[in-house]
Amino acid sequence: MRLRGYADLRMKKIIFILILFFAQTVSATVIVNEVQISPINERFIELYNSDSSDVDLTGWYIQRKTATGSSFGSLVSSTQLNGKIIKANGYFLISRNSYSNSDIVTNITLTESNTIRVRDSKGKDVDQIEWGSIDAGKSYQRITAGEWVTALSTPGIANSVSQSVNAPIEINTNTASTQTTPQVTAQAGPQTRVVLAGAPIIFEGKIAGLENNFGRSVQTTWSFGDGASSVGESVLHTYYYPGEYTAVLDVVSGSLTATDKMLVRVVLPNLSLSSGGDNARSFFTIVNHGGDELDVSGWQVASNEKIFTFPKNTILGARKSATFASEVTGLATPVGVIPELRFPNGTSVPIKVEAIASQDPTPILKTPEKTKVVASAETRVAPQAPQYQEASVLNAISDDTPAPPRQESGLWPWYVGSAFLGALALAGIRLTKNTEQKATINADDFEIIEETDDEEPH
Repeated sequence: MRLRGYADLRMKKIIFILILFFAQTVSATVIVNEVQISPINERFIELYNSDSSDVDLTGWYIQRKTATGSSFGSLVSSTQLNGKIIKANGYFLISRNSYSNSDIVTNITLTESNTIRVRDSKGKDVDQIEWGSIDAGKSYQRITAGEWVTALSTPGIANSVSQSVNAPIEINTNTASTQTTPQVTAQAGPQTRVVLAGAPIIFEGKIAGLENNFGRSVQTTWSFGDGASSVGESVLHTYYYPGEYTAVLDVVSGSLTATDKMLVRVVLPNLSLSSGGDNARSFFTIVNHGGDELDVSGWQVASNEKIFTFPKNTILGARKSATFASEVTGLATPVGVIPELRFPNGTSVPIKVEAIASQDPTPILKTPEKTKVVASAETRVAPQAPQYQEASVLNAISDDTPAPPRQESGLWPWYVGSAFLGALALAGIRLTKNTEQKATINADDFEIIEETDDEEPH
C-alpha cells in the first residue's frame, strides 16, 4: 500500500511538472514581432503566435520603460486583453489608429529608446525588446530569434524582410547569374494621416524593386485630392481647408507602374498660446484643445526678433498643455508681450487676442497673469495672418469685439422707489411745520365762558 501511494504521489509530481512545462511552452510561443513609433497616429505593436494552437491573452499585459526610467509602467492593461485570442501562427495588432486588421485600438505611447515587455496572466515575462531610433514610416521588425532590422512597416501581416518569424533566411548558392523580371512597388505612407490645415506637410513615398531597372527613368507623382499635385518621392504640400482627402502616389518606370494611396484627415488648429511673468523671468504656455496628439517638432516661437525652435519629438498631448520657461527658450515673453507661433517653414499660425491682462508684471513665483491668444477658428486657414501679429497688447484688440449690452430694462423700479421716498420726505417736512405752528399759544386763543347753575356744563 505504501509503495502504491508513493507511486501515485510521484506520478502527480510528474504530471504537475509537465503542466508547468506546457504552460511555459505556450507562453514562449507569443513574441513581439514588430513595433512602429512614428508618425504618432501610426504607432503599433504586433504580436505573433508561432504555435499551432490558439493562445488566450486573458490576464496578460504589456509594460513600457523609457531610457531614463527606473521602472516599467503600464502600456496595455490586462483589462484590454481580457477575452482576446491570438490565433495559431497568427498576428495580433495593437494600434493607435484603426487598421483594417487591428485587434485593439488604444492610445499607446511609444518613443525612441524604449523597452517593452509582455507578461502572461501569472506575471511572468513572455518577451521583452528594446530599440533606439526608428525613422518615421518604418518599423522595428524581427527576422530571426535574435536579429532585428528597420524596414517599411507591415502591420498585422508577415514582415517585409521575412515570410515567417522562425523561418531560416534562404541563401541562394547558385553562382550563375539569373535575370529576373523587374518589379516595382510603391508605398505612400500610413493608411490614415492627421494633419493641420495651413501647415506644410512632408509626403515621403517609398519605392522598392528598382534594383534591376537597368537605367530606366522613374517618374513619381503625387495627387493630393484637393486639386494639387507634385512630382518627386519627397514633396511638401499644404492643405488649406479641413476635410478628408485621398493622397495618391503613382510610380512609372518604363512599362512598370505602381500605385498606393492614403487617407489624409485635415483638421483646424485648436491651440491657445499665453504668456506671463516679468522681464526677469517669463514663460509661454501652449494648450492643445484638440482630441489628437500634436507633434510640434520643428515649430517656432518668435519674440523680439529671437526665435525658439522646438526640438525633435516635442509632443503636445490631446487636451494637454506645456509651459516653456525663458531659461530654456531664451525668449522674453512677460505679460503684455505676444509671441508668434510659426510652422516649420516659418509661416505664421493664425492667432487672435482673447483677453487683455494687466500691464503690471507679476513675479513668476506668484500666480502670474497671462495674456491669452487662441488659434483662429476661421474655416480657411491662410499661411500668413499679419493682421493678428501685433506686438502691442493694446493694438491687438479686435475691432469687431461687440460692446456689452446696455442694462436699461431693470432701472424702472429704482425710479419708482426714489419718487416714493421723495414724497415721504416732503410730507414729513410739512407735518413738522404744522406741529411747530400749533405749539405757539397766545392769550387771544382762549375764550372765557361763564358757567351758571341752570346750564349744563359744556
